Parts: sequence; C-alpha cells; structure tokens
Amino acid sequence: MTMKIIIGCGLLLLSHVSTQAQVWKKMQRTLEDKANKKIEEVLDGKSSKTVNQSAGDPSAQNVPVVDEVYAFTPGSAVIFESDFKTDASGRMAKKWKSSGSGSIVSIPDIPGKWLALSEKSTYKIDSLFNTPGAFTIEFDLITRSAEAADIGSMSFGFARDNSVKNHLTDAYNGNAIANIQLHFHNREVTSSSSDTKVFNNLKYPFANYANALIHVAIEVEGENMSVYINKSKVLDTKMFKTNVPKFFYLTAPFSYDQQSKVYFGNFVMAQK
Repeated sequence: MTMKIIIGCGLLLLSHVSTQAQVWKKMQRTLEDKANKKIEEVLDGKSSKTVNQSAGDPSAQNVPVVDEVYAFTPGSAVIFESDFKTDASGRMAKKWKSSGSGSIVSIPDIPGKWLALSEKSTYKIDSLFNTPGAFTIEFDLITRSAEAADIGSMSFGFARDNSVKNHLTDAYNGNAIANIQLHFHNREVTSSSSDTKVFNNLKYPFANYANALIHVAIEVEGENMSVYINKSKVLDTKMFKTNVPKFFYLTAPFSYDQQSKVYFGNFVMAQK
C-alpha cells in the first residue's frame, strides 16, 4: 500500500510540473507574439505614438521607427553604378570581384538582372577610386526562401582596402572598419565599428522578408554613417576615424537552407 501511495504522489508531481511547463511556454509565445506585432505595427505606420525606449519598457526598446520625413537624400553626382544589364547571365558581374563566386541571373517577375550571392562570399567593386568625404550608397536585395530564418546572416560595410583575400564577417577581420549585419533568424540588425568601438543591436521584423525586396540606403558624412533599411533608420552615429579610406563590401549569407537565396542589384554610389 505504501509503494502505491508513493508512486501515485510521484505521478501527481510530474503532472503538476508538466502543466507548469506548458503554461510557461504558452506565456512566452504570447509575449513574443505581442512584441513582434508591435514592431510590425510601427514599421507599417499603424502606430502614431512615439516608441518608448525607456528602461521601464523592455519590449519597446530598440524598435526601428519609420521617420515622419525620410531624411535620406541621395548624392547628386554619381561616382559608380552597376545594374548588371549588360552582364552575361551565368557569369560573375564584370565590375565586381569576389572572395568566392557569384552569378548574374534573371528573376521571374522581377525586372533587370541580379547578382546571385554565393554563401560565404565577400564582394567589392573591381576598380580603385577615392571616396569623397560625403557620399551616399543605395542598393537592393531580393530574398527568396520558404521562411526568412532559412537565410543565414549577411552583412555590408566598409574596409580599409579593396582586397577580397578575406571573407569579411565583422568589423574586426580582413581590415574591415564598419559592419552592418542582417540577422534574419534572430530578427535584428547589428552595427559595429573597429574604429570607434560602436556595437549595438536593433530589433527588426525580418520574419516578413522571406520573399521581398530590401532597399538599403547609406549616407557617409566624414566620420558619421547613417543606414536605412526600407526607409527605417537603423544607424546614425560616428563609425570612422578622421580621413580613413573607405572601400565598400557586401558579404553573402553564411548559409542557405531549403534552397533559399539572396540577390543583389541596383547599386549606386554618389557624391553629395
């Protein structure tokens, strides 16, 4: 009889623990869903309230806000542009070089030609010219995947030289300076600089970008760098030391799952 009582008590205890675990998981999912919904509402312009970034409201911290007035203004004098229109399909882009490989392709229902980015490859402009003190860069990324989390994190930024000897993954290797990393799985943008020791994370609803166009706009004015993703400002701070050389680079996702892919195009660099 004693053994039956002990076994019965044990079963009741296990049942209680299992129930608590299920309740906790349900609460976690509810909180995550509410946070993601809030981010998406802000980016879609459905919320007219200013986002509270105070320490007392962790769910609202670091939410990218679409500015009421889009502050980015492209430069007026084009320094370099590349739309791949005259490039041969199946070949690497003529005006670019890579630490790995790349291929010019056409995408169904999307105009123009695009560079299909090969995983773990870094791309730089295949010509040398001095960037001015103030300039802008714009380009587009096209994602294709079953879900955004199938795309590994990718990045872009500036290095001190134009070599593609190294695969650039952050601001501290291969002579890199500034690095903006898009984390599709973690739904965040990470910005870092080896010059100014900047490092910050910003939540971004990449779950909505499994099959989408991502427009990136960059503005450099002396030591300062501003970055917009689909008109949402994700960076505006000092990222460079004075008068350092700056060579643009783009690094493809470190991996593709479920036949996902990212394509790059419509690149324009202009002096302000």
